[in-house]
Amino acid sequence: MRAGGAPRPARVLPFVGLVVFCAAWELIGHRGAFGGSIPSLTAVVREISSDHQVILTATRASMARAAVGGVIGLALGVLVAVLTALVPRSTSHVVRAVVLVNALPVVALGPILMSLPVRPATPQVFAALSVLFSTVVTVSDGFRSAASSSRDVFATYGAGRTQQLIRLQLPAAVPFIADALRLAVPAALLGAILGEWFGADTGLGVLMVSAMRNVQYELLWGATVMAVLVSAAGYALATWAERISAVRFGRPTVVRDDADSGSRRVDVATGVAIPVVLVACWQWWISAQHVPTVVAPSPHRVLTSLVDDWHGYLHAAGLTLLSAAGGLACGLVLGVGLALLATLMPPVRAFFSPLALLVPTIPIVVFVPILGAVIGYGMGTVLASCVLMAFFPVYVIVLSGLGARPAGSDDVFRIYGADRFAVLRRLALPAALPSLFIAVRLAAANCVLIAISAEWLMDRGGLGRIFADEQVTLDTGAAWGSVVVAMVLSVLAYRSAAAAEKWAGRRWS
Repeated sequence: MRAGGAPRPARVLPFVGLVVFCAAWELIGHRGAFGGSIPSLTAVVREISSDHQVILTATRASMARAAVGGVIGLALGVLVAVLTALVPRSTSHVVRAVVLVNALPVVALGPILMSLPVRPATPQVFAALSVLFSTVVTVSDGFRSAASSSRDVFATYGAGRTQQLIRLQLPAAVPFIADALRLAVPAALLGAILGEWFGADTGLGVLMVSAMRNVQYELLWGATVMAVLVSAAGYALATWAERISAVRFGRPTVVRDDADSGSRRVDVATGVAIPVVLVACWQWWISAQHVPTVVAPSPHRVLTSLVDDWHGYLHAAGLTLLSAAGGLACGLVLGVGLALLATLMPPVRAFFSPLALLVPTIPIVVFVPILGAVIGYGMGTVLASCVLMAFFPVYVIVLSGLGARPAGSDDVFRIYGADRFAVLRRLALPAALPSLFIAVRLAAANCVLIAISAEWLMDRGGLGRIFADEQVTLDTGAAWGSVVVAMVLSVLAYRSAAAAEKWAGRRWS
């Protein structure tokens, strides 16, 4: 090993992985695979070079919007997490409200924002919302990760909530804030691009829509490459910050179940009150602002559609839930498997590190047609979309957790002659459980939304297909019926993952 740090092979492997990927891309493009929807790398490079002014202008616009929205989303998420730290009994209620906001599909949110005064800032809003949910979940867990013994010491010496927050909980949460930042970088850019589809003068999203309409695959992939490069640069900086913070402050190695929400009655009452308040605000907006039906229906109209065709929605919900659950399970296996492989074999981690970032930075509207060309435009593509989008947060967070062993524990295992598989099974895996359950909650809530988006794009499957079909006929009541069912499924998925975490907390604390 050289004095500079990592050995030369470890530094070279990421570039080797990138070269292999580029060579495979070039070969696929030259052979015209997937119906020619993937041009060769050289063709994409030529397109970027010839239209560099247009592409660079679009990239700068999307970067600026993503930066503004991402910072807002991160700041709001951290503030919400601080609230849960100062008032622990509010944790479950606050997170439940954030889950509800996150559960609103972008295909329904876009037209609403276009009708409001915030229309020019739609990309920034999408970027902020894309970041908010993961930030609240990860950072609030970070504040809760401080050791109980340390809390008891602070309480014994009369430290108040604010002192505990600043001196104990905030240092414990720093690695989680870095995790939130790593997830936020690609999410903010992707959110800004999605927002640009609904209305913007320039940006990568505008460029992608124009390229798809005019069947300009080189331009489409040129814009996608720029999005990947920007995300990769930001993700690399965030990863560097996470590694430093993990070394400086450490990570929790025990699954905790200490988010007390108070009495059961209060919990149930709050769980009912939040949806009721949201529906009341919805009705007030429709009535006070005289919102046209084509933009958004009234709650009564949506309820009527749900009652009249409940069996159709139930069947569609089953299809969507099947794809989401299957995608989540496969995504968990893939993400955890890659994280384990990367932990056991650091060269593999270095080799695949540039490739792991590709999936979450490619807009769904780009990779769904590719998956459709390979798998077919059916439920298999919906399932594959959920797998690809679920594995990334699992891989990122679990990989960090696998390295979060208690100080000195590796030396103890080494003294007793334990091999790396024993260290992984008896030390690293138990230490990674808190990170695993955070990743499961994030992926569970988002898999339903990804399934609906894929169904909407292909006009196949369940709730997404209902939304697409009813949009065409301008029956917004029926379309929003699918949105309401999707929100319920997303919340239930998150609650199920949270219940599994509580069980694990009682089992392994």
